[in-house]
This record gives sequence, C-alpha cells and structure tokens, in this order.
Amino acid sequence: MIFETFKIQNFGIYQGEHIVNLKVEDNKPVVLIGALNGGGKTTFLDALQLALYGKHARCSNRAGMVYGHYLASCKNRFAAEDAEVKLELTFTHQSDNASRLFNIKRTWSVKETRESKDKVQVHCDGEHDEHLSQYWDEFVNEFIPLSLSDLFFFDGEKIENLAHPQRSSELVKTGIENLLGLDLLSQLQLDLSQLEKKRRSGNVDQSVMIKVSACEDELGQQNIVIADLKKEMAELEQLASDTNITINQTRQIVRNAGAHLIEKRDELKFDLGAIETKLKLNKIEQIKLAAGAGPLGLVTELIEQTKIQIVLETEAKQAKVLDTAISEYEQHILISLANAGTPANTVEKVTATMEQLAAERRKLANIPCYLNTELSIFNGLDERIETETKQLQQLKKIEAHTLEQHALLQKQLATIPNYETVQHLLAELAECEATYKNTHVRLKQKNQLLEQAQTKNNALSQRYTNLLAQQNKDTFEQKRSIQISEHIKQLKGTMQGFAQQLISENIERLELLVKQKFETLSRKDQLISELRISPTDFAITLYDSNNQALEPNKLSAGERQLLAIAILWGLAEASGKELPTVIDTPLGRLDGMHRSNLVNNYFPKAAQQVILLSTDEEIVGDYYQQLKPAISREYHISYNEAIKSSSFTQGYF
Repeated sequence: MIFETFKIQNFGIYQGEHIVNLKVEDNKPVVLIGALNGGGKTTFLDALQLALYGKHARCSNRAGMVYGHYLASCKNRFAAEDAEVKLELTFTHQSDNASRLFNIKRTWSVKETRESKDKVQVHCDGEHDEHLSQYWDEFVNEFIPLSLSDLFFFDGEKIENLAHPQRSSELVKTGIENLLGLDLLSQLQLDLSQLEKKRRSGNVDQSVMIKVSACEDELGQQNIVIADLKKEMAELEQLASDTNITINQTRQIVRNAGAHLIEKRDELKFDLGAIETKLKLNKIEQIKLAAGAGPLGLVTELIEQTKIQIVLETEAKQAKVLDTAISEYEQHILISLANAGTPANTVEKVTATMEQLAAERRKLANIPCYLNTELSIFNGLDERIETETKQLQQLKKIEAHTLEQHALLQKQLATIPNYETVQHLLAELAECEATYKNTHVRLKQKNQLLEQAQTKNNALSQRYTNLLAQQNKDTFEQKRSIQISEHIKQLKGTMQGFAQQLISENIERLELLVKQKFETLSRKDQLISELRISPTDFAITLYDSNNQALEPNKLSAGERQLLAIAILWGLAEASGKELPTVIDTPLGRLDGMHRSNLVNNYFPKAAQQVILLSTDEEIVGDYYQQLKPAISREYHISYNEAIKSSSFTQGYF
C-alpha cells in the first residue's frame, strides 16, 4: 500500500480544504512534514487514522469520548455552521497480482445535538463500490489490520512508554498473535465454548432450563460489567501514561529553571550561618593569640640583642663591685712591695700591669645600664612563641578552608530563583503529580472491582456448568451432545497446542530480526550478544558479551527507546505487509548519536513510504542533510492567524 493524496477539510486546526500529495519516488521513500508544536502534526496523523478506521481509530485526543461526540469535536471551530467535515485518502494497493487505486472519503456534519454520524464512500479504480462503502470498517483490516496499526502509525515521544519491559512484552505478544493469526484461534475458542454451552443446555429439562436461562442472563450482565471495567482501566492506564510523560517534561522545565533547589534554601542558609559563626570563633582565637607571645616571633633579633645587653649589664654591675675591692687590694700589695725593698723597676712593672687591668675593669663597669633586669625573664619564651605560631598557622588554614566553604554556599544560594518566579511551575508539577497519583488510586480501585467481578463470573460459570450437568436424559441426542462436547474439548486442546507450536517455530525469526534492527540502530556494536523472547509471556531478555542476562534498567533511556523501535521495525518486517510508516515526533528525546543512527539506518529503510512529522528541533542541520537523499517530498505546516487555519506549503521550514 502506498498513499497517493490526502485531503483534509474543516478538520481540527485545518479550516477549508487542504490537499497533500504523498507520492514517493523510487529509492526516496521519505515524505518530510515539518511543523512547530501545536501546528497540526498530531492532527494530521489523527485525521489519517480516522479516514481509514473510523470509529475504531486510535486517535490521540479521543480517550473515552463517544464516537459521535468525537466527530463533532473534530470540526474546525471557525468553519461555517453548515460546513461539512471531509477526510479523503487515495492509495494504491496490490491485490490479485494487480495494482488497484482506492479512494476512501469520510464526511460528516455537526448537528445541534453535537453528535454526528459519518458517511463513507469508497471508489476502486475510479468506480464507486457500494459493498466496500457499506462494510469498509471491517474491510479495512485486509489492508492494514487495526491490531497492527501501532507498528506503522506511532508517536515517537510515546516510544519511551513502549520501552518498559512489561509494555514491550505486551507489544510483542500482540504483534505475534496478529501476525500468526492467533487472534482468529482465540475467537474460534470462544465460539466453540459458546457452541458447547448451547449443545449442553439443549438437553436440560424444563425446570433446569429456567435456572440455566437466569444464570445466562447473570453471566451476560457480569460480562458487560467486566468489559466496562476493562475499558475504564485501559483509559486510566492511557491517562496515567500521558500524565507521566507530562510530569517528566514538567520536571525537566522545573530543573532548568532551578526551582527544584528552593527546598534547599533554608538548609543552605543554616549551613551559611554555621560557617559564619565558625569564622567569628576563629577570628576570636586569632585575636587571643595576637595578645600573647606570638607577635614576639616577629622580633627575634631584637630579643637576642636584649639578651646580650642583659648579660653585659650583669657583667658591668659585677665589674663595679670588683673594681673597688681589687683597687684596695692592689694598694696593699704595692705598699708591701715598697716596704720589702723591691726594686723600683719591678714595682713599676707591677703598677703598670695593675693599671692596665683596672682600666679594663673600669671600661666594663662604665657600660650603660638601662634594662636593669635578669635573663630569666626569657625562660620558656622560645617554646611558647613556637607553640603559638603553630596554633596561629592552623587557625589561618582552617579560616581559609572555611572561607572557601562560605563562598561556595553563597554561590549556591545565588543560583536559587525567587519562589514567586517559579511558583507557577511548581504548582503545575504538583497538579500533574496529584493527577497521576489519583489516577493510580482509581486504577487500583477498578482493578479490585474487576477481580471481584471476575470471581463472581467464575462462580456463575461454575454454577452454570453444574446446572447443565443436572440434566439426566439418557437419549441419543444427549449422548450425541456429550460426544460433541468432548470433541470440542479435544479440538480446543489441539488448537492451543497448535498455537504454542506456531509461536515456537516463528519466534526465533523475530528474535533475529529484532536483534539485527537493534544493532543497526545502536551505536554500541557489542552491547548485546543475544536476544531471547519467551514463548509463554513474551518477555524480552538481552545478553551481554559475557552471555550474562542484561537488566533493562542498565540500558540508557535512549537505548531502551531504540529497543522499542527495533521491536516495532522487526514486527513490521515480520508481518510481510508492504505498508506505509507514519511517525509523529520521530526523534523524541534521543541523543545526537542515536538520532543520527535513526536518520541514516531506520527512516530510509523502514518502509516503501515513510511519512515523518517533525518539529524544528528534530530533523534539522546535519540530520536533514543526511536524510535529504531519501526525501521525495517536503512540506511545512504553519498556522495563519489571519485565516485561523494551519496550511501546507512546499519546502521544509
């Protein structure tokens, strides 16, 4: 199947008629459509799916809305009241070894009741086909089965949800069951169960028949309750998934604005106060040391000179005392020498020697004394100076480290924005988290109700079986019905075994395909050595180069997204269907290398026709140049305020 043209009229943000040529050339499978957020990309994808699948379309903004109300809500609000909404898709499809041209036109008008009903017209090779027009919603599954549509129409931003191991196993399970036609086997199982009940209920007597009928009514009502609960749970799961994406985006915005640091403001202020107190105490200790012996370490030379002066003054004082005593003693000696008749020259020599010694003593005694203290005042001073100097150095070192901490805390405090400037971001995040929590609470409640309903349904089923067993007619018809019931049981067992065998035979090929696609997309050639898919619960297990199981959480967020894309790509290739692939927001939040791998290895090879709906921050610059050789057509969707509509123009941004 290849899309040729698509017409949109008065749908969503598109007022009036808009025609988009989607034909692609050989070896150029890509149609690149660029638009800013809110410009109409997702609306284009919704319109494409709605044109094909009608009430069964998996549109982004429908949720649990009734189909008629949803159609009414899709009309452009600036279009005239009597204006018609129209979606018209033309495509070629290979059928019976021949290429045929199909045109599907879906139109509706909005009435005062705000509930609309669409009309479908289908032309094949230019001729109106009444049968196809009447049963198109069932017939479209022969072109693109609805159950496989997620493999070919998907939102790149929601790939992150599929990257979760549980969701990826659900995706693989759904894909394999539909690829192998196991959904038909499941339906056949249900049909056989209904036939078995009818055959057995046809043989009960009248009294039991009444009870059987009442039990069937209860079972029917209980099945409705279970179906409604499952539908509500699916809607809540989708809401939780969408809210989770919004929370992650809002958290990133909050982090970029620095709002996540506000709760640390008081803690930083407390730490800053403690640091300032520590600095004050340090300064007080330094002042105490400055008042002690520490500063004397700056005048060590003066202290040494003072010690020398004290020694000299001590010697001078001693010299003064000795000079008087020695002078008297010398006089006695000279008198004794004179009385003894000592020669005059000898007396003269002794006298000269005494005068010389006396001169030396008087010189020493005449040294000025102004300190008048003792050398003992310096006892222990050197040790004290050394101790207090070391203490001061330690305090200085602590002070420098504390000042660095103080500067760092002030810098951190300066980066925290004012609460008023980010209050709206925090409020938005809190609202999203409250919605997410409330959704999970409701989902848990619904799950409990579902378990209760299923328990009751099982009890009713058992009661229904017991009632059927009460019949006691020993007739040929009864025996025949029993035989048929037994054959049905055997047939159901055979079909179950056949399904398991079919899965086992085909799952190896899918493992190989997914591994090949993941290696093509991943920038790490040796990231995984093997990929296994469980044939029972379809869980995916990766093995590293050491053949050890690799936990999914050890993959980066980008690698998990690439794994989800590889699963989609592998399933799409395994389906054997040549179908277009339409991707909204194709690059999501992948990093540069992963984006480059997608641009070069996936988009040009994903299908014969690949429609990419990109923002101005995705396929731009080098990515655009790398993809250019594979592009057949380029469009730009822009909103025109004057005409209140988005429109398509040739060229990309």
